[in-house]
Amino acid sequence: MAQPLQDLRERLLELLAEASRHVDIASPQLEPALFDSEAVASGLTALARRGARTRIRLLIEEDQPGAYEFHRLVALSRRLSTAISLRVLPEHPEWNRETIVVVDRACGLIVNPAERKSQILDTRVQAQRWAETFDRLWQAGRESLELRQFH
Repeated sequence: MAQPLQDLRERLLELLAEASRHVDIASPQLEPALFDSEAVASGLTALARRGARTRIRLLIEEDQPGAYEFHRLVALSRRLSTAISLRVLPEHPEWNRETIVVVDRACGLIVNPAERKSQILDTRVQAQRWAETFDRLWQAGRESLELRQFH
């Protein structure tokens, strides 16, 4: 079922507010309409500052610095590099270019822009399945030195 962008943003902010330790985001271009906002950056900053055991992972498709020059989450990953990791994965058979958000391996959000579909992960079983997929994608990715050093 497709949801309007505003509804997806509101649900994303709710998820970030509920996060206690981990947020994993895979998004081909860190969908600016969804993620490049002060509210999302603030939610992730609050989580990152909660303690040393918090973990935020961002996985993107490519790391062309010009494309992310002003993206708030990329800038945040540079400022809070001990809490926020950024990796690049150009392609993988399990990643169909959907946006994946998994919070504490317990809930989340999947957005498939190509099919204009979205799904709320509201059961632990669903979220756990996507968290395991994210873990495999993360392991296949590589660190982005280009975006870490870009100013």
